[in-house]
Amino acid sequence: MYNDDYEFERAHVFEDGEEWITLEPSSATLHRRREQLGMTQLQVAKAAGINLRQYQRLESGERSISGTSLRIGLSVCRALKLDPYRFVV
Repeated sequence: MYNDDYEFERAHVFEDGEEWITLEPSSATLHRRREQLGMTQLQVAKAAGINLRQYQRLESGERSISGTSLRIGLSVCRALKLDPYRFVV
């Protein structure tokens, strides 16, 4: 349903063999995915059925997608073709 093929650099291996796993903030995921899809913030907001300012708050990190309503979170994930489980900790 979501066709979530979004990837980012997750692991860093150092010379001594130590590996560190990094997590990308949800706001960065939204921003990078939107750019990958060639969409504007307004296009995402319209596709999700939310106000532009609501989406801007999510993408800027002012509001967390995991802290928003289920309807808004799922709508944004559908618009950006992201699996909502990606944002559940």
